[in-house]
Amino acid sequence: MPAEPAVPTSAPTPWRARLAIAVLFAGLLAVFAGFAHEKAQRHNTGIGANGTDTIHDHDQHPYLSVARKLYDTGFDWVVPRHRMPGYSVLMVPLYDPDTAYPIDPTGQDERRVDDGFFRRAKLFNIALCGLALVVLYGFSRRYMPVPEALILTWSFGFLLEIFKAPYVQPEGLFYVTFTLSFVLLLRQLIQPTWLTGLGAAVALAITFILKSTVLPLIALFGACYGLKWLADGIRAWRGGQAVGHLRATPRLFGQAVIVPAVFIALLSPYLLNTWRLFGSPFWDVHSRHYMWMDTPEEKVKWRDREISEPHFHQQPRPAGEEEVPNAAKYFREHTLSQIIDRPIEGYGKLMPRIALDYGPLLTFLWTVCRWCVLVVAVLHWRAVWQAFLRHWPVVLMAAGFFLGYALLYSWYTAIRVGPRLILGLALPLLFLSLWFIGHFGGETRLPRLGLKINDRRLALVVLALATAILSLRVLREDLWHIEGGQ
Repeated sequence: MPAEPAVPTSAPTPWRARLAIAVLFAGLLAVFAGFAHEKAQRHNTGIGANGTDTIHDHDQHPYLSVARKLYDTGFDWVVPRHRMPGYSVLMVPLYDPDTAYPIDPTGQDERRVDDGFFRRAKLFNIALCGLALVVLYGFSRRYMPVPEALILTWSFGFLLEIFKAPYVQPEGLFYVTFTLSFVLLLRQLIQPTWLTGLGAAVALAITFILKSTVLPLIALFGACYGLKWLADGIRAWRGGQAVGHLRATPRLFGQAVIVPAVFIALLSPYLLNTWRLFGSPFWDVHSRHYMWMDTPEEKVKWRDREISEPHFHQQPRPAGEEEVPNAAKYFREHTLSQIIDRPIEGYGKLMPRIALDYGPLLTFLWTVCRWCVLVVAVLHWRAVWQAFLRHWPVVLMAAGFFLGYALLYSWYTAIRVGPRLILGLALPLLFLSLWFIGHFGGETRLPRLGLKINDRRLALVVLALATAILSLRVLREDLWHIEGGQ
């Protein structure tokens, strides 16, 4: 995103308009919370369709169980490196030992979490998702005008977030922090500052402790930042300004390094503990083992052998025992064709599932947003092209982000990982689409037709109507037919 938006976002909003926006936002939040709570009451309580207690569906029980164990041990329990501890830590204050589920000494009862804790956790997650929407709106107002920010917040809120809010999962919060991390890194790439770098590091650390999926994003930022510095150096050398570029290098280097440095510093207790237990500060069972498995049955087999526990890796492996799945083993046993086909096949399985479960979201993104962006891009192609030439590292990073994570998440489909992961790309794509329209859209003359149109306003009308219509469809139909926890 260029440094200065075409449509001013910092212009003061009249107090009556601010009041109207606040009332509208509060009303939509109330609708969001009410429908999310009703969804939780209907579909996330009692016995599910598979005949088991719904507390065991969609990874809810493990997060609750970790919170209970952290409370019982005074945070002295080692969290397995299968799920990150951040979300469970947030739920620890909700745990009540006086009404806790009695522990079965025989170990036969798998419940271990009482209904009161489960109920409080669901209400907490609904409130957390509502707070995430408030944060998203406030953050987006730094980069786009009010109409775009409202459409961004509530298209995401009613087309995706409301499906996640009734379930005790970190996705509702993770989607927002992941997007904030991505946008702040783009901003740091365009116009690096110490404050933006610090903000990006904090957002990345919060995202990592929820889900350890940001390391590729940090690496991508570093690569694009280095390419930009190199290209600027070549340009400065050709223009006879090499000395000035070299003088600015220490500052530019520091503003890049601040991101991983503060990220590591904030997470140092967790990373040092992981290093002590597993031999690597960034060790996790997904990147080391799960992603190199071929079938969901293989994942279940190794999970039952406690592959994510420290003792599994600290004890010596008996001679002749089956080799644990890993990268070296995978590349040794698979052909190049099989490796290439795996994410392609995974993507082919994910998209029909997303179309079935999140049809309104896919329609909004792939039909409405795409065509609005294309129309604005065509009508203002000169400005778009100039921005591309000026900020090609940003375009490179954005393309690498969506392509890289889509391939990575599609790769996991082989072990039956649902659409929860790849849905994390929806909000970043929404953000860039609304920013693009707000930045490049505006008045356009059509000389041959003798017309002058404001394509930004037309696009906003279309997007607002689409958000309203598709949101109503979700509240009336999809929310009650789709589980949402997958």
